[in-house]
Amino acid sequence: MGKPNNENCLKKASNAISNGLQRIFFSWAPTYVPLPTLPPAALITRHLCCSPVLYYASLLSPPSLYPPPSTGQYGRSIATYPWIYIAVCVVATAACCVGLMNFYTETRAEKLWIPQDSDYVKTLKWQGENFPNNQRAELILYEAGNVLTAEYIREMYRVRKELREIVVTDKYGRSLSQEDLCYKVPVVATYEFQETVEQDFEGDMDALPEVQAAPEMACYELNLLDVWQDNETTIQGLTDEDVIKDVNAANTSATLGFPLDFIGLLGGVQTNAEGLVVEARSALTTILMEVNRTEVDMGDVGTGEGLSEDVDLELYEWEAQFIRVVGNDTGRPEGLNVYLQSARSYGEISGDTIVGDVFYLAVMLGKFNLVETRPVLSLLGLVSVGMAVGVSFGLCSAFNVPYGPVHSILPLLMLGLGVDDMFVIVQCWNNLNVAERRKEMKERVGLALRHAGVAITITSLTDFVAFAIGASTVLPALQSFCIYCAIGIIALYVFQATFFVAWFTLDQTRMEKHRNGLLWCYTHKHWTPNACSQKDLCQMFFSEIYSKYLLMKPVKVLVLAVTAAVLGTCIWGVTNLRQEFNPVWFIPESSYLYQFISKVQYYYPESGEKGLVYLGALDYAAELPSISLLEDKMKSSKYISSVDSWYDSLVSYTLDTTGENIEGMAVNASFFGEILTGFLFSGEGGRFQQYFKFENDTIFPEPHVLASKLGYQHTILNTSSQRIAAMDQMKSFVDSANFSGFAAPIAAEYSNWETDKIIAEELIRNLALAMAAVFVMTLLLLASLISSIYVLLCVVLTLVDVMALMTWWGLTIDTVSCINLVLCIGLCVDYSVHIALHFLQIKGSRDERVRVTVKEMGPPVLNGAFSTFLSFILLAGSESHVFESFFKIFFGVFIFGVFHGLVFLPVLLSLIGPAPYSTGSAAPLDSENISSYSSEKMLVINGHSYTQHM
Repeated sequence: MGKPNNENCLKKASNAISNGLQRIFFSWAPTYVPLPTLPPAALITRHLCCSPVLYYASLLSPPSLYPPPSTGQYGRSIATYPWIYIAVCVVATAACCVGLMNFYTETRAEKLWIPQDSDYVKTLKWQGENFPNNQRAELILYEAGNVLTAEYIREMYRVRKELREIVVTDKYGRSLSQEDLCYKVPVVATYEFQETVEQDFEGDMDALPEVQAAPEMACYELNLLDVWQDNETTIQGLTDEDVIKDVNAANTSATLGFPLDFIGLLGGVQTNAEGLVVEARSALTTILMEVNRTEVDMGDVGTGEGLSEDVDLELYEWEAQFIRVVGNDTGRPEGLNVYLQSARSYGEISGDTIVGDVFYLAVMLGKFNLVETRPVLSLLGLVSVGMAVGVSFGLCSAFNVPYGPVHSILPLLMLGLGVDDMFVIVQCWNNLNVAERRKEMKERVGLALRHAGVAITITSLTDFVAFAIGASTVLPALQSFCIYCAIGIIALYVFQATFFVAWFTLDQTRMEKHRNGLLWCYTHKHWTPNACSQKDLCQMFFSEIYSKYLLMKPVKVLVLAVTAAVLGTCIWGVTNLRQEFNPVWFIPESSYLYQFISKVQYYYPESGEKGLVYLGALDYAAELPSISLLEDKMKSSKYISSVDSWYDSLVSYTLDTTGENIEGMAVNASFFGEILTGFLFSGEGGRFQQYFKFENDTIFPEPHVLASKLGYQHTILNTSSQRIAAMDQMKSFVDSANFSGFAAPIAAEYSNWETDKIIAEELIRNLALAMAAVFVMTLLLLASLISSIYVLLCVVLTLVDVMALMTWWGLTIDTVSCINLVLCIGLCVDYSVHIALHFLQIKGSRDERVRVTVKEMGPPVLNGAFSTFLSFILLAGSESHVFESFFKIFFGVFIFGVFHGLVFLPVLLSLIGPAPYSTGSAAPLDSENISSYSSEKMLVINGHSYTQHM
């Protein structure tokens, strides 16, 4: 076979694609006409079309293989058997919804916002195997002009006493209190190794287990009341002077025996000339509770929303009572404010999803009279949206695709897209000329669906491809959301082209029989529409005002100038867009949790993110120098405010008890075992027992360390760049220590910081791929290179404008905005594609084609865009960062997308628009020139004809 001619190759390839799409998507076309070939201006790409792959593909589907479909085949079929199509759609939806039995919600941050091959996920998995997190922190912050008064201390004691009186009942009927549910640690003072230490571990080591047979345990709680050992008599007898004196003198927990910095529990501290505390604005209490892992493993768990761990039902219920008790201000002394945070607070506080624009649909799809109003059709159109959501949720659940926190916005998105399709279908019905309106119902439905099918197919496929490309992201939450959207869009497309059209046929039949728009069984006899109800203000605006003035030369110049000015301003705005993520934004500002976090950040500015360095089964005796080096680097870092290390305390303990200074030195393994055992059972080192994991979970007869951890705390880091730098620095510190086994740092916020590190790159990647996919799809479906470029230009301009609006509206690049911007492509492309497609279908001069395009497609595009915006506008008052971000960004999509689709693009097409399809229809005469037809009595108002049944 010789090399094909360029022109013939182009024609064959274009015809192959056209006829394939015709066969697959447009089989309802009334006559067989291949989709139009690329206009002459697009021939610059003919060398691409002549690639061997495309050429041979064109030979696989020559036009002669396809017989011409019957007139209005698809639309006629629906109009002939509407109830069958409705039933099939309902049954298919029900079948897909069976998958909801496998539905589950994913709330763990590490499963949502972090690449699954990241360091954080790997470290978290190691942590779960070696140091499972069994602790839940409950926090109380007391605030006053000076909390160090006897009255306020007694109020703190009253709250603590009420908390200890909380009782919950487990499934076995047992009553459990805080004492039963709290996280317990050994009380150091009851079992110190006094004689053993004096003998330098030369005594009978076999006696050690007997000494430790039953150490006293107590709830771990960091509380200012521990200054007075929780003694009610002492606390009730305090004076203001006693409080100040005792707080300054205390340095050890009277309950646990551990050294404790009570001054560190205070915020807004004022000191005198001697450095003694005289007043404090706040006091922070931390209560640790313990998760019952046995119950969790049995499946009896509460919600772990917003956290990385599950919780047993008893503790989850106790936390609810904790919130009630602390939040109750009855009898609270004047001037004392109390704020709280429970481990369950993040899951408990969430926004509500609001959906609904049925009224708007009923008004815009119909008219203001008893027969031509369409409330039932509008409601059924929304039912089709709900069915598409059900199919999406059902199929995704069946294949174990998780539902995430952002997915709650999906019904609103489907609503906006579905309403847009409804308007296009109804508008194409209204655009039928008088001769076409005289045909029988099934023929008219076929003709209307022929035009509407092309438009909604192109927009649906481009939306689908945009989300399918987004599903390639490494962020699990975004990937899952895009999968849900992609499936939902395909289901929505199918239901709009079948379920809605079937009901539209029934509703139109009802209308032509003069039955009531709400009560279909009631017929209005001798009915004629009132003239007022026939006035379509939106259609009149586009036909009589907008289409005329838009194409005036001064207006064209103004549109181009405004577009250029807006673009220049928005490019500057995009350069100021920050990349930052703060989990506090996801909490409503009116919530107790947001108030607590705000107060903590204000009174404890040095209380940055806490982290841990995990060390595996090392040769600890030999690698003590590496641990010492790591700690030195951490202490010298500007990003770390404090280090909580067992190593420093072990060095001090060894020096005090043996006289040996082991700082920075390797030691004998036997010696290390002896000093570690003594240290962990000393007053200084007892609290570090939980920092180690030993073989067989015991220190005796010789401590074989399987894992350990070191604590540290970051300074307050205010920007994304600081957080990423701090995290990367910690990783470099651990890596440079060259430990022989596992070693890695981790902090709860590293999950967000890991996402921050890649979010900008991921955003650019996803946007670039989505826009490339949209361009390819529009090129294939529009079969016009120039039009595809114009559509892509409108999408790019809209994205730039929206991102600039994000800057000015206080939004940043984060996981939510990343999802929103991907959605923007799927939405704003619709506005431009409808205009570009209709322009290609009309013959005549550019201005004539634009005028007709704006008249016929302006109303559905504007109504669809407004309905999409309307579905999101109710989110404007939401306190949820997710919903608030959606509203702000989609407000920009509505404003800028409509501007570029209905203002800029028509002007551009009127100046340098591509040639029409070879099969395009000529621009029709103005509607006012059409009056009536004598074949039957017709009423013609504003270009729309109505058959009068007498």
